[in-house]
Amino acid sequence: MKRQSTKLSLHIEHPNRDLSGICAVLGLKPTHIWKKGDERKTPKGTKIGGTRTNSYCSIELGRLSRNPLPKQIEAILASLKPHRAILRKLSSTGGLVSFYVGWFCDENTGERFGWQILDAMTDLRIALDLNIYVPEAQSNHLVIRRSSAK
Repeated sequence: MKRQSTKLSLHIEHPNRDLSGICAVLGLKPTHIWKKGDERKTPKGTKIGGTRTNSYCSIELGRLSRNPLPKQIEAILASLKPHRAILRKLSSTGGLVSFYVGWFCDENTGERFGWQILDAMTDLRIALDLNIYVPEAQSNHLVIRRSSAK
């Protein structure tokens, strides 16, 4: 069995629209959300200066899972399909909706995304952001050592 786990979330960005209403319509609670013009703050609320240049929200879609990623995405697509018009309107007005995948691998692994999943994502105008994480010991950094031979 593949030694991998994934964390899936939905990210929505828009140049100026308040996304809190979108989250409510989708029936999803945002983990992080801000509007264009809001003061910039860290996740803990510390002010970092300036204002947000766009609107954004991140919605966690479950816990870290070892279930096949395509199956997880299929389930979420089924729940988002009734909101096709809203998702397509976001895209047509300059927004971006994406599945953000944290993919944690202990060894070489892979996954196939069939055309049906890709077609459903395209129909809803959802992009796919893959972020692959490997243990630091396996990241194959080149280390050059100098020895002082006399």
